[in-house]
Amino acid sequence: MSVQLKDKFSSSMDKANLVFAWQVVDNLTVEEAKEAARIITETVENSAKSGKVKLLVDNRFMERDGRPIVFTPEVNSIWEEAQRTVFPHVSHIAVLCSGSIMKMQMDRISRNSNISDIQKSYWNKEDQVMLKEAFDFLGISSNDLVKNK
Repeated sequence: MSVQLKDKFSSSMDKANLVFAWQVVDNLTVEEAKEAARIITETVENSAKSGKVKLLVDNRFMERDGRPIVFTPEVNSIWEEAQRTVFPHVSHIAVLCSGSIMKMQMDRISRNSNISDIQKSYWNKEDQVMLKEAFDFLGISSNDLVKNK
């Protein structure tokens, strides 16, 4: 993993609950998005040998100067392809958003990837409310990587 990607992307696999969580904390270049997508697809495909995996995507920190960071169309395309790749191995996807604009973007990506039946995006000014809704959707009570802000 490159140093730049490590500063922007982190992940954790909860093998007991089959929940793969990751956080994106800054905008990704095309190269970084490809590397993150590789990590995601490999982890999900390897973990799916034990059953369908649930994804917890934490984009809450994708803000700069109080404004949401929005992925470029090229990065969106990489995410869409990664989602199509992992779709057969996934039962639920919860996406935590940094604001309403990102929530709309994530909803659009899920529709374009034909996974809107299993993906739900969350945004709430009350961080604890958003986390509870996402955790309930995934059937978990907590996660080692994703915590209250």
